[in-house]
Amino acid sequence: MKKYLSYLFVALLLVACGGGDDAGGDTPSGGNEYLNVQNVDIPGGNTTATLYISASQNCDWVISWSESWIRSINPTKGRGSQNATINVTLNPSSTATRTAVITVKNTSGTIVRDVTISQSPNAEALELSMTTMTFSSAAGNQDVTVTSNTHWTITGTASWMTLNTTEGDNNGSVRVTVEANKSKQDREAVLTFTGTGGISKQLTVRQQGDTSTSFNVSPTELSANALAGTVQFNIIGDARWTLSSNQSWATPNSTSGEGNATITISLTDNTGEQAREAVITVSSDSKSEKVIICQAAAAIPGGNDNTTPGL
Repeated sequence: MKKYLSYLFVALLLVACGGGDDAGGDTPSGGNEYLNVQNVDIPGGNTTATLYISASQNCDWVISWSESWIRSINPTKGRGSQNATINVTLNPSSTATRTAVITVKNTSGTIVRDVTISQSPNAEALELSMTTMTFSSAAGNQDVTVTSNTHWTITGTASWMTLNTTEGDNNGSVRVTVEANKSKQDREAVLTFTGTGGISKQLTVRQQGDTSTSFNVSPTELSANALAGTVQFNIIGDARWTLSSNQSWATPNSTSGEGNATITISLTDNTGEQAREAVITVSSDSKSEKVIICQAAAAIPGGNDNTTPGL
């Protein structure tokens, strides 16, 4: 009787351990199915992760998802326990974790598991398509491309330039527009692009000075009487010029300037018996022109007949 009771106890124990839903270990074909998965955490900057699917040997399963930043999962269907590789895009944020839900279920739909995929923020990134932007003296514009995963702002603009935007999110483009530089001096400004987390990049904007040397003078010959007075001539053009006189008695009202100008030359009395000449030289970076001023001699008072009165 005791032997019979022992056999009965063993039989009952085997029935009790016969398995059920989500039982551990691999269940032989024909037994109850189980399917288990765990959530997946993807570190910032990573684009792949492994999803482990724990399933019985008789469990056929499929994977589905809707988030576009999950590029692919391989395989999307299978049987039994195995790994699936998840491919995702880089997290565009440097501050926020993003999540998605993928669904793993058996083909009959009786077991459904939702898996949360979490991707940590990516390390803050900020790159510019150029570090130096150069313009001629003429007005113009150029674009710089911003490659980033964060919000960024721009500082350091100058009065002679405008930007189509001073901030942006993630990737973008900034148009830099400059006015004509009418000065002979080059000029520059440094634009600083700064991300939310403190990362920064600089763009140096340089504009050349006006190198034009075109000008003419008119007239090139001037006449004056012996008395003190003034004469004038014109400088016509857009060049930066300097002016000098070779005679102290002919003094210009200006010795340098830019562009069109009317120059006044002040003359002192010519007390000599000979006419005199002064040369005014106007020069730019690449040329020079001369204005000749002729001042008449003073009149000779009385005559000289060498006669002796009373003889």
